Amino acid sequence: MEEYLKIDVTPNLQKCLEDLKSAVESMPDGDLKTRAEGALDYLESTFQGEPQPEAGMRCLPNKPIVI
Repeated sequence: MEEYLKIDVTPNLQKCLEDLKSAVESMPDGDLKTRAEGALDYLESTFQGEPQPEAGMRCLPNKPIVI
């Protein structure tokens, strides 16, 4: 059985997510913006309680979470 950590999404975290969305919208098109949008999608789905790939248990060095 897999064990999941619970993330409490506080108003402060939600506000930070909204601020990041605004910042990404103002970025010029390109690879960095694409990756930032992917990261926001990942955070939003995690905030909504969706399980993370591989239970979010590890990040490999020099490998992006979002491709």
